[in-house]
Amino acid sequence: MILKKRSFIIILLLSGAVMFLAKCVNQVVGKDPRGKMYAGAVTCRQCHQAIYDSFLNTAHFKATAVAIEENIKGNFLNGKNAFNYDSVTKVMMQKRDSGFFQVLYSNGKEQHAYRYDILFGSRHAQTSLYWQNNLLYELPLSHYNSVNAWGTSPGFPADHPKFDRPIDIDCFDCHSSNLSISSDRSLNSQPFLDKQSLIYGIDCERCHGPALNHVNYQLANPELKTAKYMVSYKQLSGQQKLDACAVCHSGNDKMKIQSRFEFKMGDTLGYFVMPFGNSNGKADVHGKQYNLLVQSKCFNVRTMTCSTCHDPHKNADQSLATYSQKCMSCHQPEKNNFCPQYASLGEPIKNNCIDCHMPNKNSTAISFQLQQSDSPSAYLLRTHRIAVYADSLLSQHKKISSAKH
Repeated sequence: MILKKRSFIIILLLSGAVMFLAKCVNQVVGKDPRGKMYAGAVTCRQCHQAIYDSFLNTAHFKATAVAIEENIKGNFLNGKNAFNYDSVTKVMMQKRDSGFFQVLYSNGKEQHAYRYDILFGSRHAQTSLYWQNNLLYELPLSHYNSVNAWGTSPGFPADHPKFDRPIDIDCFDCHSSNLSISSDRSLNSQPFLDKQSLIYGIDCERCHGPALNHVNYQLANPELKTAKYMVSYKQLSGQQKLDACAVCHSGNDKMKIQSRFEFKMGDTLGYFVMPFGNSNGKADVHGKQYNLLVQSKCFNVRTMTCSTCHDPHKNADQSLATYSQKCMSCHQPEKNNFCPQYASLGEPIKNNCIDCHMPNKNSTAISFQLQQSDSPSAYLLRTHRIAVYADSLLSQHKKISSAKH
């Protein structure tokens, strides 16, 4: 009896050990540069495959990217890849065996080749950075998708090439998921950037926070459908939801209290940057979508957040008719709050509220110059201040009236 009892206890212990080890096999070990509580975004795909795969194609995910051929915009073929500053000076975009470069030429002779290392942006335009001694510098030419052409990078001169503009860590606050200052520097030197700490683009954990505990718990308990150890977006207050987007979409020109990298969903933005207040209609269309939205009458009389119209896991490239349907969820012909132009323009107006009430506007923060142009070109982005714009209304009226006839 004693032997049988001992054997039974041993079997129980072994069974428990096997079950414990089986769970450990699926455990994710944190090796993320942000800290041991981060699982790495790729682990999210195990349970959220559709959302993860969709997000890989978004401008959020591509906010920064490694400079490889499938990520780089622009034409590198001869005849399409040069920007002439004057009769003797030009910069050429060239693909070489060791990568992609912007190459400075003077009187037809190569002076220096600057490598593409990091790409910024993908949807509207793309500018690039190169590493030099653990510091980053911006290349003088960018690709503008709207005109499918090379032009001067924002703020760069069109009469001479400039390769010495430094880019600091603040730019990565809203274009990446992590970048750290290296501790390996002298007290008198400019802060070195830690290349190994860079996480390209906006990933799952940049918005949802460190997920190691969540991932391991859900892998060990797949039958449980209620998410554990993660902040639920649905449970946030309206302002918390807005702050989760405003951390990047309210501009990067305010006094920083602490790094935006430390912001987690549910945090209060005022603890990270000084309150931006009311910009009195002067907020730029680039990077200040939140500042513009809160000036809108729709925002102030309705319960609106960014996700009222946008799914952050998808690109904001739906048709204007789709967005117009969101407008008409509140503004309907049967009510007294519908567009007064409906009586004269009829049904077609239902397909495009956006061009009248959220038109494309020139950015005052960004302009660029194309080859052989004497003046800067406008950088157009859609304003998020929902209002009546007389010039846009007139243009739309003429367009629909012409189509009818």
